[in-house]
Amino acid sequence: MRTLVTFVLVLSPSVFAQQADSLRREAWASVEQQQSDLIGLSDSIWRYAETSLQEDQSAATLAVYLSSNGFEVEHGVADMPTAFVARYGQGSPVIGILAEFDALPGINNVPEPIKRQSQVGAPGHGCGHNLFGTASVGAAVAAKRVLSQNNLPGTIILFGCPAEETVIGKVYMAKA
Repeated sequence: MRTLVTFVLVLSPSVFAQQADSLRREAWASVEQQQSDLIGLSDSIWRYAETSLQEDQSAATLAVYLSSNGFEVEHGVADMPTAFVARYGQGSPVIGILAEFDALPGINNVPEPIKRQSQVGAPGHGCGHNLFGTASVGAAVAAKRVLSQNNLPGTIILFGCPAEETVIGKVYMAKA
């Protein structure tokens, strides 16, 4: 009996590590499958370049993508029209993901690796929120696919947080 228990204890971490590696590969494969969608989302949010609490198109674009991938989306969270929370699954573990998508006033640039404004004084993405929001959404969808394809329990909650640049979005969302 002692030999059997020892064998199980030695084997379990190895089996778990193999399962974890398999799930990680599935998640990466999902991100790769989403690649053209995610590039399109990021490019759209870059072009919208909406400043704090005016991210109507950016928030809607991310929320529609999440909804089309099986998430339930609640809009207007914390009395902010562009804040949303997207949920999938149930039970533990609960995985929280933050997505930001607001732009900064007056710093627009052409989508090239050189400094050249496309329109003087227009807003733009200086902190990469077009990438951050999109990457967060892509990760949430990848995690959802891994959970559903492997019949695993868990809840994924993505917090679509507006107005990060003015430092108020997270505060009001957390309070609500």
